[in-house]
Amino acid sequence: MSTSSRKLQSEINRILFVKNLSYNVTSEELYDLFGKFGSIRQIRLGNAQNTRGTAFVVYDDIQDAKMACDKLSGFNFQNRYLVVLYHQPDKVAQTTSQGQGVTNTEHKSMADNTSTPRRQI
Repeated sequence: MSTSSRKLQSEINRILFVKNLSYNVTSEELYDLFGKFGSIRQIRLGNAQNTRGTAFVVYDDIQDAKMACDKLSGFNFQNRYLVVLYHQPDKVAQTTSQGQGVTNTEHKSMADNTSTPRRQI
């Protein structure tokens, strides 16, 4: 296996993060679109204020996820160009541990709640 293949394999996984979705998109429409590339285990559609327009698509097979990511990134779906990325939980954990809390607002709000009483003392 070449070194470029190993490097590529480290970021590829079965979970895709999709951004720039229409707020009116349904899970069924996403199943129809992403299901063309393979068997889907789960789709999680963002419905909170800060997650609208995003979704996680979990494939059963990593090769199906790779093909979907390659083919659908930049694809025009419902008059919007999709941004399809591999989910990288290590980067999400790194971001929240540094206090930025961009992707995990629940963690940030819990931290704010615990730090507020300390400031009052």
